[in-house]
Amino acid sequence: MIAIFKRAIIIALLLFLFLENIVAAQENAGIQLINSKINSAETIRLTADYEVFIHVENKIVILNKDGLKDGNIWLQYSDLMSIEEFEGEITDLRTGKRLKKLKLKDFEDVSYISEGSVFEDDRLKYYKPSYNQFPIEVSFEYTEKINGNMYFPTWTPDGKEKQLVERATFELIYPENLGLRYKMENLEQSPSISKNDGEVILKWEFENRYRPEASVEDSSALVKIAPRKFSMEGYGADMSTWDGFGKWVNKLMAGRAELSPQAKATVAGIIDTLETDRAKIKALYRYLQQNYRYVSIQMGIGGLQPVHANEVYEKKYGDCKGLTFLMKAMLKEAGLPANYTLVRAGSDAEDIDAGFSSSQFNHVILHVPTESDTVWLECTSSTLPAGFLGDFTMDRHVLAVTDTGGVLIKTPRYDTDQYNQIKNISKVSLLGNGMARIHQVKELTGFAAQNYLYAQNHLNEKDIQKYLYHDLGFSGAHIADFDLSVNESKGIPMVVLNHETFLQQFYQSTSKRMIITPQFQMVTSDLLSNRFMKWEEQLEVVSEETVTLESDKKDVKLSEDFFDYTKEVRFVDNILTIARKVDFHFPISIEQDVLEKTLKQIEKLDNQPIFLRK
Repeated sequence: MIAIFKRAIIIALLLFLFLENIVAAQENAGIQLINSKINSAETIRLTADYEVFIHVENKIVILNKDGLKDGNIWLQYSDLMSIEEFEGEITDLRTGKRLKKLKLKDFEDVSYISEGSVFEDDRLKYYKPSYNQFPIEVSFEYTEKINGNMYFPTWTPDGKEKQLVERATFELIYPENLGLRYKMENLEQSPSISKNDGEVILKWEFENRYRPEASVEDSSALVKIAPRKFSMEGYGADMSTWDGFGKWVNKLMAGRAELSPQAKATVAGIIDTLETDRAKIKALYRYLQQNYRYVSIQMGIGGLQPVHANEVYEKKYGDCKGLTFLMKAMLKEAGLPANYTLVRAGSDAEDIDAGFSSSQFNHVILHVPTESDTVWLECTSSTLPAGFLGDFTMDRHVLAVTDTGGVLIKTPRYDTDQYNQIKNISKVSLLGNGMARIHQVKELTGFAAQNYLYAQNHLNEKDIQKYLYHDLGFSGAHIADFDLSVNESKGIPMVVLNHETFLQQFYQSTSKRMIITPQFQMVTSDLLSNRFMKWEEQLEVVSEETVTLESDKKDVKLSEDFFDYTKEVRFVDNILTIARKVDFHFPISIEQDVLEKTLKQIEKLDNQPIFLRK
């Protein structure tokens, strides 16, 4: 044991000397292994009145121009969060001279509106130092106050890329009778625990931490914090369980679902002749989509609490909470219970930490259980059919708020063929001099149909045609005629595009040969958002000249880790037929560069020229 202890001391000493030598070497030789050094201390204190005070003290030594960004200061505030005090200064460490005393009036102040939001009370004060002499020290401290203890910031002892953390401390102080919960990730060191006058004090301390490059998100060292008992603007509950969190959301919604006689009459008129639950859900959802617009409003507790359903009904607009709550109220009037459901939305968003009940959500959808199945509704969309969420909220844990509390469930994965299909049948007539006329029927189902679904609902005919030129990807094309239709009867978006298009350069022609390189649907990574796709192409080419297939083309059949590929080439009665199928089955965690590389591999398999002899 003594030997192990001595070895630990030696290792720590060597690390310290190594880091000191790095700093000294780069100062003398201009080597930029470290851009900055930081000493930080943060304290979060929860009071008996459910107020949260966050005090931060930072001293950042900037060693070079690349380290200037590490001295940026960001302070967020809103109706629920205020900046109580701030002071700071910038010092030239070579001369010891103070270059600037920092005050909040030196900061830029901008609206901090999140993506898709229109009215939001979050604002941001920020300061970015701009100097040419180094090293300089940016030191500052501030206190923020949060009204209500629903939210706590995550803390990390790690610095930024190429930043040496000389010392980082974190204290978490709270009344023992209110309690707090925390969860450590990628940290082995537990906090010290002490008690004083009814308060619990947790403290973490770290020294000499260094990241040569940005960490992968799931490997970052973190301390997550969440309340047990909590309150916000008079609405209190216990967040120790998801059920307790759901009970709190129910308090926010209480007394807000009542519809006016006019609204009730509207519901009755819509469902009057409909017999099945599914038909009623679809009809009311379509009414919402056609008559209401999405406007994001995040003001104070209004960022969490839906406005009265009848207010949304009358104003004809609302945010995700308001539109979802109105839809829930209309369904209730129709005798169909539905669950207001919290979700962390975003096509690239990580799933929540299902084992740590806390406020991890940024969006609301509707969960409608029926006797035969479950219908999901994205009430901010004017295009998605009832029952189809798309990639914005698919395959993740969500909190369904029932009449009695909250329950964690998952949204659909959509990883079957019926949600991921492209089927194109093309007939091409060769017109001479490389020109051709193509008549094509494109069938796009599920995720593949989303872009066309948007175009059909939001673009005029001229703009739809512009989109077609972009999507077809043919060079020298002229669309002579097209018809675009949408079918949502099965709860899965399906688009059928018929078009006749003239191509200036479909093939190459010599005195003895025609050289044809098949032109198939262009598939990009955005069409593979859930990593599955069944993609079929059939190309039938007819020439006015009598030609023969110059050489027998071998059929291709290939099975790889991420796809299965088949291609058949037939030549009968002067007609060349190419049939090609690709079944993609990527793991959901596939790296983007691997996905792109696979698509390039498919493109190479497709773009094999076929020679016809005249």
